[in-house]
Amino acid sequence: MKQIHNKVDFLYQQAVAFSHEREKRLDVCFENQNPYFSTDIQTVLVNWPVKKQRGTIPLLHMATVHKFSQFVVAATVDFDAEVSPEDLERRMELCGDFSLPRSMRRHARLWSVSEYQSSLMRSQGARFSKDDIATAGKLRLPGHGSRVRGDAFHYAHMMLVKKLVGNRFQTANYCLDDEAGLAAAVCSLNVEEIKSGRVNVAEISFKKGMTNDDRQTLAARGTAAVANAIAAESQNMALVKSDFPNLSDFQAITLILLWKNYRNLSPAERAENFAKSGVPWPFHTKSEPYKTIRLKTDLDDMGWDGLARFFSNATLHPVDAYFNLSRRRVAGFERGIPTASNDQRIWHAYSYYNPEMVPKMAVILRFYYNYMLATGKKSKQTPAMRLGLAKGRIYARDLLSYS
Repeated sequence: MKQIHNKVDFLYQQAVAFSHEREKRLDVCFENQNPYFSTDIQTVLVNWPVKKQRGTIPLLHMATVHKFSQFVVAATVDFDAEVSPEDLERRMELCGDFSLPRSMRRHARLWSVSEYQSSLMRSQGARFSKDDIATAGKLRLPGHGSRVRGDAFHYAHMMLVKKLVGNRFQTANYCLDDEAGLAAAVCSLNVEEIKSGRVNVAEISFKKGMTNDDRQTLAARGTAAVANAIAAESQNMALVKSDFPNLSDFQAITLILLWKNYRNLSPAERAENFAKSGVPWPFHTKSEPYKTIRLKTDLDDMGWDGLARFFSNATLHPVDAYFNLSRRRVAGFERGIPTASNDQRIWHAYSYYNPEMVPKMAVILRFYYNYMLATGKKSKQTPAMRLGLAKGRIYARDLLSYS
């Protein structure tokens, strides 16, 4: 195992060095473009036996994917291997952090052991005892290394995305999972860009847990709904196309539906409706059944054609597809199966026993997906090639010999 971990460490270091050098010019790829980015979070369980009892810890893996190229702009994990929980607790006591509001603390970024367990007891106390949470509970801190607090993790990831994307774009469009609460982070990091109409932010939700057959049936209904709507609105479609010739049929029918449903609202009322209630998407897909799109940044500066383009392109599918691939290609990222015999706690045979492996494998997988995995129906290109960041596919020998 030591040799295997040494190889993983080497690949991780090579992937970090190669990506860093290549992605210094990532912002050039978005120059004068209107990119769409999808951001979501998946949970990766790590086996962690304590006191001879089996338990798991959940680490969060967040990714942001560019829609049209499928390039993974950033993939991060809420785990800091360099800070031990015991050392963090001691430092926080010495500097008086526990007596201060969290916003004024020196070590506000990480969870302390005592506060993490107190938080879990408030939320999970009905199901788990304190000893259970400390040793074999469903949610707890790892034995070494520290978990990053959720809000700090969200902000750090989106700050990295903003840094990599740069400022050369025309309009950047962020599609975020509504359950993660990412919209506040993105909006606060892009206040001036939002005011100037250069950044749009939307939360997306859809029904989860449906069977494959039900999703296929709903997707067929969605495809039929698009065709029926275009046929029924043929006259309005012609008028829209004459005014906005650059719109596709799908975007044109989206414009018509938005105009019919929201034309009687004032700009302020429409913005509030978009942000709170959202737009129930009538054209279901297999990946996003019963989708709702909540546009948080409608300043009445996009026009009906701009709104149509945005809503027709708003999706979480690119990042969800990446997470699906991660579960297939990396055994440690597979979902565990809870059982009744252990009170829904999960022990997965393929999960890692060392939490440090999760961020390392996330970096290696991102490199493989961006630079080495050539996909596409028409042309076998990697996401980096489609984005314009690479001229050709990167092979294993290129990564191993990089210096």
